[in-house]
Amino acid sequence: MTLVFGGLAYITRALDLVTPLGDVFVLDLRDFFVAIGAAIGGPIPGFVIGVLAGLPAKIPAIDIAAFSIAGLTVGWFSTYFYKKRINVAYSAVFMLVGYGIALIMIHYYNLWQFSTGLIARALICTPVNIFILHNLLLVYPRVLAIARYNGEPGNKKE
Repeated sequence: MTLVFGGLAYITRALDLVTPLGDVFVLDLRDFFVAIGAAIGGPIPGFVIGVLAGLPAKIPAIDIAAFSIAGLTVGWFSTYFYKKRINVAYSAVFMLVGYGIALIMIHYYNLWQFSTGLIARALICTPVNIFILHNLLLVYPRVLAIARYNGEPGNKKE
């Protein structure tokens, strides 16, 4: 699963299948692949998917930092929400942590002129990620149990 979602995120950016939001910021499917893969796989797969999503970017340091931390955070909260029987789709909101990292990085690289594109991307992708995850989990309610557990919350594979 990590390789599938990470590979799709990598290929999307490597083939430049994007909608420009500014010079260096684009709207593409990487955000969705990271959020969905991390929510299903957990924090470590989320981190790896995030790294793969960031590698082909124009400024890889920004995207690797942002996507890997976002994937790690979404994966951690999806695990926590699953165990607490909270709708895992809401873990996708933690992609915003990655956007916070990206804002710090664009400050470091003095690219503030592109922050509006980054904010636009966050405003578009965050609710769409929640919507996609919510509907995916409605259609396939046991996908998390199959991916990370033996069928029931709290019953981890060994």
